[in-house]
Amino acid sequence: MKTIGLLAIVFVGLFTGNANGQQQPLLEKSLLWKVTGKGLTQPSYLYGTIHMICDADFKIATKTKNAFEQASQLVLEADLFNPSTPALVKAAMTADTPLSKKLSPTEYTMLDSLMQQKMGMTLKPFDNFKLTMVMALMAQKLFSCAQPKSYEMTFNQMATVKKLPVGALETVQEQLDLMNKAFSDEQIITQVKGFDSARIMMNEMVENYKAEDVGALYNRMVEELTDKHTIQIMLEERNLHWVTEMPEMMQKGSSFFAVGAGHLGGPIGIITLLRKQGYTVTPVMN
Repeated sequence: MKTIGLLAIVFVGLFTGNANGQQQPLLEKSLLWKVTGKGLTQPSYLYGTIHMICDADFKIATKTKNAFEQASQLVLEADLFNPSTPALVKAAMTADTPLSKKLSPTEYTMLDSLMQQKMGMTLKPFDNFKLTMVMALMAQKLFSCAQPKSYEMTFNQMATVKKLPVGALETVQEQLDLMNKAFSDEQIITQVKGFDSARIMMNEMVENYKAEDVGALYNRMVEELTDKHTIQIMLEERNLHWVTEMPEMMQKGSSFFAVGAGHLGGPIGIITLLRKQGYTVTPVMN
């Protein structure tokens, strides 16, 4: 389950940008946004998560707790906590061709060396897995702590205590299929080579996140490696799909949507798309 979250934040953070190189004006600094209007009888809330973060940096503000208390359901990107998820992940990460045969000798040696250097293990135990699994494993070392925390897991636990139903904007299988479709082996190898730079970027993103600077998070992505295909699949298409799912959920009652903060900003971000649909989306400052 943590693997999926790590893949999401690392891949979206390191690979995405704006296909036209155009930055979005900064939004107000808030991770929590209130959605009203267009016939809604109760407000819903949109919260931007960072899928993994060290405990020292982990915080759920009072305003967020208050919004959660008003909600009649929690909605995540995908149902990561379904008992069937581990089996789906294993199947999606298993390769048809072993890495030792798929990669060139130079690539395999490079990855094996990096795994030993960063993870303290060889690549051999993961020979039958896809490169996405290798990337996810190494992503855990982007953090300075041994056991990063998950906002999604915490919100899910809060929902369990409150006996709230938990919905999802897409299935785990859809999320895994998208990740396998969006990122080429060449992209992953390039990012693995830039591991130290990725660690620096992750630290900077965490600081932006702690400042609740959604606009800066989006613009930081713009500055990184741009791949139009990846952007279209991992951000644009997903955002466009999600905002077709959200209205019905909001009509049924106050929904607390917790999705990656990178999905909120930008010209095809959820905030902009909901506003275009006629909803009033405002930052919750306190």
